[in-house]
Amino acid sequence: MPKPFSNKCLLCSQLSTTQAKIVHGSDGDNCWDAKHCHNRRSFYRHRAQHNDEGIDTISIEPPANYFAVLYLYKAPGDKPLHALGAELWYGQKAICRLEPIHCFGLTAGKIKAYTEQVLKAFSQKYNCTVFQYKEMFEINPSKCPISECPLRPDV
Repeated sequence: MPKPFSNKCLLCSQLSTTQAKIVHGSDGDNCWDAKHCHNRRSFYRHRAQHNDEGIDTISIEPPANYFAVLYLYKAPGDKPLHALGAELWYGQKAICRLEPIHCFGLTAGKIKAYTEQVLKAFSQKYNCTVFQYKEMFEINPSKCPISECPLRPDV
């Protein structure tokens, strides 16, 4: 009997391999299985093509609007914030990125003021209104992209 359909695997198949390993690897929910996941992800990505042969498809441009995304580099639990970064998106595409900064020595108030300043800068640069971050992603500090990071072994 075949394995039941998995919504989790379907969603995972839409991510890049690197993103999938971050979300489902040892830093995420620990679901990644190197033996099976590559084949499984391919199956789910191409499943619709095999099942829908002969069915017409249409493409509709999704509505475009501005929204901001905040990336928080912090360990799970009640740990201090290591670094933060942000992006401004228009529709389905990132159009502006704030390079991540370390948060060493910054108080919660200073971090909040800084993130609000970022939203204002996005709004002014693109003549739009962005009041808040629509998504916040917590990423393990070991994935910190800052080149001078003390957590990186190559520094």
